[in-house]
Amino acid sequence: MKIVVCVKYVPVVARIQFDYENKTIIREGVPSEVNPFDMLGLVRAVELKSAPGDQVVALCMGPPQAREGLLECLALGADRAILLTDRALAGSDTLATARALSLALKNEAPDLIICGRNSADSETGQVGPETAELMGIPHVGQVSKVDLNPDSNTIVTERLTDEGYQVIECHLPALVCVTEGVAEETFPNREQLAEAETKPLEEVTCAQLSPDSSQFGAEGSPTWVEEIRLVEPNRSGVIIEEEDPQVAAEQAASLLKDRLAELELEDGSSQVSQSTDRYPDNREKSIWVVAESSPAGLAHVTLELLGKARELTGFTRSEVAAILIGPDQPDLTGQLAAYGADRVLVLDNTAMGPVWGRQVVQSLAAAVHQAQPYAVLFASTPNGRDLASRVAARLALGLTGDAIDLEIDEEGRLVQLKPALGGNVVAPILSKTLPNMVTLRPGLLTPIAPDVSSQAPVEAIAAASFDGPDVTVLEEHVQEDIGALELTQAQVVLGVGMGIGGPENLPQIQKLAQSINASLATTRNVTHEGWLPVQIQVGISGRSITPKVYLAVGIRGAFNHTVGIQKAGVILAINRNRRHAIFKSADFGIVGDWNEFLPPLIEALKPVLAELG
Repeated sequence: MKIVVCVKYVPVVARIQFDYENKTIIREGVPSEVNPFDMLGLVRAVELKSAPGDQVVALCMGPPQAREGLLECLALGADRAILLTDRALAGSDTLATARALSLALKNEAPDLIICGRNSADSETGQVGPETAELMGIPHVGQVSKVDLNPDSNTIVTERLTDEGYQVIECHLPALVCVTEGVAEETFPNREQLAEAETKPLEEVTCAQLSPDSSQFGAEGSPTWVEEIRLVEPNRSGVIIEEEDPQVAAEQAASLLKDRLAELELEDGSSQVSQSTDRYPDNREKSIWVVAESSPAGLAHVTLELLGKARELTGFTRSEVAAILIGPDQPDLTGQLAAYGADRVLVLDNTAMGPVWGRQVVQSLAAAVHQAQPYAVLFASTPNGRDLASRVAARLALGLTGDAIDLEIDEEGRLVQLKPALGGNVVAPILSKTLPNMVTLRPGLLTPIAPDVSSQAPVEAIAAASFDGPDVTVLEEHVQEDIGALELTQAQVVLGVGMGIGGPENLPQIQKLAQSINASLATTRNVTHEGWLPVQIQVGISGRSITPKVYLAVGIRGAFNHTVGIQKAGVILAINRNRRHAIFKSADFGIVGDWNEFLPPLIEALKPVLAELG
């Protein structure tokens, strides 16, 4: 059994500084590390070794200094390492990266490939699925558990979803993208680091992969970044140190009310009216929206994508087509039409496997290739990211992941606005290829007012012939009241940190949250302790949310968490320690024990929050 773990050597994002006056990123003196998700994958790979001939190989594409990261992998148990390093790789986007990695991986012929869920710096989550598609093998993303079955040459994984998790079986060779929970975070000691120096570490150049250097680096990348935009912090940082909890609560409620009124005026002045005109007969420059649904109906993010598509057609003067993956359901097609779809294309995957499975990917890719729309919009969800990545790789198209908005410039190009480096930078990304492919974060866009009289013709997308290896969903586990789906739409969110003391205090906090119709969110440390489910974790290793009000209770304010709340309207924190970082990331903060200060604060906030639209 050979397992290759793909690792990326990334800057420690929390240590990067920004010069907002000169609009530059200060990288000098910033240390680097192996991407945390990749390191978890490496640890699990070593744990999976059972036979004498089993081998774990660490593969990194990066600059020469990435050798330090590979030495750490070797120290933790990898048998050998490969550094793919070449100046020709500079400027690689995700597809060019996946192309280089896939060529290196084919030379290794591994049974199992492990990647991290995403990298801490660019946060795309695309390289793993794109690599699998280029290699013609199945993959499973969002993996929190992976076990080998040597007798059947399969793996069994647990894949996290917003509703719970899936148990998935997959024949080898295959690729998995792992997330937290797959292994314990581990660090090498001095003896292990010394031993790593004795293990083989090979350097490979592009010429050793292919004589065609044009497929690598900036030349081989279908996307490029225009001048980046720095996102300057705009939090008030007002700290309330009033000893009387009631007085502190009244002060905070008054400040919050005033700030919400200011935001309402700002939003009103910047609101762009959405186009209500429709162009159902014009399929040139068509905009496709890949819908997401569940037994409960269409996901709200689908309505958001349709609203953005309708806005874009004010420039393209073209139709909006919705792609429904699943059996034809008149109630869903009617809802898609009401929210902006001029046509509904149904891809029935009942006999094909999951939304991101290989036959679905090939069927959708064939339809996209034939129709050549202007853009295809996906949701930045586990299914949306995996499906978009594989379709883009199959068609050699550029893909922007986790975008927060779209614009059309004066040249008619789609500008895809993607956050990076923990949200401190927004990168305007353009594509050399058509159609434009992009995944968009839920909760950031606005649906149009539905028109229930609208109708949309329904057409079927033909199933592609397919007889290769794919994934099999063995079990589907839905955890009741998990709250993850509500987080993307919640106007008020109460975030829980380790400072609440312990899980025994959760019932009281949940009751207080319910009294103001607040959804619950949490931090990485809380989910590690098992107090709350990982699906409601917010931050680099969780999700990003955009409530109008975020109430942080007992949260220290580590960068890993606060990057997930940067788009919140107003942040209000309660913490006993005035020196904790959360107060720098908050608009208003109360210094005190949550047991004393939270109940009166909730009461004071009720009339303010009741006015939220």
